[in-house]
Amino acid sequence: PLWLLATKSMQYHTGGNVSIALMREVAQNVRGHTGVIINAGTAKRLGINEGDRVEIRSHIGATYGDAVLAQGVRPDTLVILGQFDHWATPFAKDFGMPSLNTIAPMSLELTDATGSGSDIVRVALRKVERKEK
Repeated sequence: PLWLLATKSMQYHTGGNVSIALMREVAQNVRGHTGVIINAGTAKRLGINEGDRVEIRSHIGATYGDAVLAQGVRPDTLVILGQFDHWATPFAKDFGMPSLNTIAPMSLELTDATGSGSDIVRVALRKVERKEK
């Protein structure tokens, strides 16, 4: 019943610096860079607290991240900064960040004349147990 959007971040712009530890350290100090942003009221209704591990599932798969609660996002919308699941570098893989790329189908209807796609997909959200390392 939710929309998932992806956005870019200055710290990881174009992804060329995603494997630089200093960029990760900077990003950890910017709200939203630690997981999936969820409206605080929606999270409360679903029994999700700040930092809880959540599953974000579309009709083609699931991605996982930590809940980041905020008042400034629509109640029917989730937001992910960056798209990390596709990175091959070990450092970026260890982030444990969710990715819209993993769960959004390719669609010509959502592609514009320049070849850019819309970073949006319908999803379900639920709290999951955190796996021990």
